[in-house]
Amino acid sequence: MNRLVFAALCLSLVHAPQTFAQTAATPPRAAGPVQVQAQGVPAKPSPTPDRPAGEPGNADVTTAAFGDWQMSCRPVAAAAGQPGRRRCEVLQSVVVQGQSAPFAQLGFGKMTPAEPLYFTAVVPPNVTFPGSLKFALDDKDKQPVELSWTRCLPGGCFASIAMKDDVLKRWRAQDQGGRLLFRNGAGQDLVVPVSLKGLARALDALAREN
Repeated sequence: MNRLVFAALCLSLVHAPQTFAQTAATPPRAAGPVQVQAQGVPAKPSPTPDRPAGEPGNADVTTAAFGDWQMSCRPVAAAAGQPGRRRCEVLQSVVVQGQSAPFAQLGFGKMTPAEPLYFTAVVPPNVTFPGSLKFALDDKDKQPVELSWTRCLPGGCFASIAMKDDVLKRWRAQDQGGRLLFRNGAGQDLVVPVSLKGLARALDALAREN
């Protein structure tokens, strides 16, 4: 991948490592996949990190909710003589029952309008290497999308993929749930539920911004 993860989504999803739910000591490996009891909720934009004078801050961020997804937009500095523009992302937090901090965070976005749309997932820094993260529409999905791990930071491990039109079409047609599938550091296969409610409308709004 020519860029590890598009920079805007990096800032939105991992700027504050403490935003991720703390995981308990890993239990012995189970015989089958472990279902994480969680639900998807619209992600709140994270605080803007320290920035040079003149760059936009949180007061310039706008948000719009679409079901269980949220589009967040902020202005980006333009080169001299170039018109200003906004950079937008569609985000969702996956929250474990009984916890307020997200277990995982998901996002769609572009670095520039001409680049492909990327889907990025961030999960706790407790994964098995080599390995990958998969996104399936349900337990009968024969074509799960495989995302490659791009890096791990104290706040989470990133997996990302450039979206293809046929995959987007399948995801947009769903309005219920999907599943993140990955193996944690103890070798357990985790199944994390994801809501697709409102995703099609959120991606339509994102396309209009781009």
